[in-house]
Amino acid sequence: MSSARAIQWTKDNWAFGCDFVGNDLSNVQIRGEDCGLKCVQTQDCTHFTWTQWNGGTCWLKKGPISKNQAVKTDDNTMVCGVVGDSETGIGPTPAGGSIGPLLNRVLATRHGAREAGACALPASSYAIVHPVALGNIEALKHLKFRPDLCGQVLRVNCGNGPLDIIVTNSNLGGGLDLYASTWDKLTNNKPPGETSCTVQLTSRNAFNFNGPRCFYKPGTDYNNAYYHNVGLLNTNGRIISRATIDNRLGEHRGANPYYAFNFGPLDANKQVVFTFEDGSTHSVFLRECEYQQSEHLWS
Repeated sequence: MSSARAIQWTKDNWAFGCDFVGNDLSNVQIRGEDCGLKCVQTQDCTHFTWTQWNGGTCWLKKGPISKNQAVKTDDNTMVCGVVGDSETGIGPTPAGGSIGPLLNRVLATRHGAREAGACALPASSYAIVHPVALGNIEALKHLKFRPDLCGQVLRVNCGNGPLDIIVTNSNLGGGLDLYASTWDKLTNNKPPGETSCTVQLTSRNAFNFNGPRCFYKPGTDYNNAYYHNVGLLNTNGRIISRATIDNRLGEHRGANPYYAFNFGPLDANKQVVFTFEDGSTHSVFLRECEYQQSEHLWS
């Protein structure tokens, strides 16, 4: 056996002639080409190995993983792969793991527009560039659209490998309305129509910086002492439930993640307390909230 550096990985994070030793979760007799999708659809599966044993067996495996942990084998019919890699920050690792149950058979359609979307996310440097308009059909369960899901990262698989995508818009009455770049990646350039996907919330951050950051809603008057409209983004998958200043609640004005505080006067030294659904909080001073004039455009 030799190191993983001799293994020729595909862009979808699988390879021939390799194995991951131990950490077995379960196994199932299926074709090798279906093993990766089976891992994506299985709770707690982070990586896999497929062998010809018993007519073809997919060995589903659990725990944090990196491609560097794979070992080269002399059997080139074997396949190994990862749902995510700790080196890239993609997949079930502390920096970008899946949160909550995997949702199956979620309707997805194609969205052809180029727009900012209802979330009004600020112009910035984004690590996640594939957008989605999130719906509220029953199949989405706990991930039905609400303003505080704006900017969160979802891991979606429509049968061609997982892709991390960012919530930028609402699609009320529908499912996952995938923008053109997202649709093409997830369906392997399938013509516009409908497809079925799995979806799961992740703890990945959408922006190219670490930790939460407060933003004013783009285009608002941030110098108005009697009106502040701010939101906290890049929260590692933690969902905000409310925001307060001096114990007074802010409110959403539209389908965006910003909380409006329509009272004052409030100076820059006032603190905004954002409370997450798990009860934890994150506080920032108004002076720390970043202002961007423009919204980011997505397509």
